[in-house]
Amino acid sequence: MTYGPILADAVDLLSSGTPEHGLEGFRATYPQARTRLVAQREEFDGSLHHALLIKDGDGATISLSWCADRALPWPLRGVHRAGEHLLLRVNGIQTPVARAIACLDFIWDESALADRLVADSLVREELEETREPLSDAALQEAMDAFRRARALLTGEATRAWMERNRISHQELEELVALEAAVAALRSRVAAGRVAEWFAEHGRELDVARVARAVFVAEPAVPDAAGFLDTVERAFADGSARPGEVFATLRRGDLDGAMAERIFEAPPGTIAGPFPVEHGHLLVKVLAVEPAVLDETVRDLAERRIFSDWIEERRNSAKIEWFWGVAERTASR
Repeated sequence: MTYGPILADAVDLLSSGTPEHGLEGFRATYPQARTRLVAQREEFDGSLHHALLIKDGDGATISLSWCADRALPWPLRGVHRAGEHLLLRVNGIQTPVARAIACLDFIWDESALADRLVADSLVREELEETREPLSDAALQEAMDAFRRARALLTGEATRAWMERNRISHQELEELVALEAAVAALRSRVAAGRVAEWFAEHGRELDVARVARAVFVAEPAVPDAAGFLDTVERAFADGSARPGEVFATLRRGDLDGAMAERIFEAPPGTIAGPFPVEHGHLLVKVLAVEPAVLDETVRDLAERRIFSDWIEERRNSAKIEWFWGVAERTASR
């Protein structure tokens, strides 16, 4: 790559004052380079500072920034106000970020939230470089889908939800646009790969429709015809735990032994008991259906492919947790 022209245009872009508006044109002019515009809001005075990262085909990256005359001096960049370290305030009680992270640390063994934070960062990194503008029609379609998914079927219900979550209309649009961008990215990542993935892994999406219950102590296996009566009596006398009785299970969501026994059981028979957290699980198999590549399964396959893509990026990412001991954070 000849750097002279691209660097000159990059300086013009950064010095325009609104580089985000000219970024698409810049990318169209230099399609051979991957570019990412990084914006940093300075906590000290509220000013916005931009830098442009340019990666050429050889993997080298150029970092370019531009500072206007009379802008915040370099020694003050990155200076934090005390309030920036606060995450939450409830009735005057302040929760610093460090305390929130410490709470997350306590549930480290149940690290789904930590994993989602890392995944969100990796997705946002990709969207910084590849996100496409959303048309007004596409934004409205995404907004309608967002509201339907949360049963916000009236304007009054939507306004109440926004008030309860302390979110403005602009923030709602940004949230919906981000959700739509993630969905578009997921489709791009999975494009052309669903059929091959399904041929290899489709069995994981087989469905078992079951009735189930978790018993406090290991139960005797009841007669299949009287299963629901047994569950009802056990719940009434406290020997069965509260929970959903009827469920749809996917083979890939169960451990191997449990999946094998449930999916090989003839409909109308009972599988188990299985030792689970807080008790023993009994399952009456009502129906077993092999997965077919319909719209629902295609969506699930796309999500599995996307999860694998995120995991690949995670394995090569530099992840830094700013709490805990080095050994623990480095292992994430």
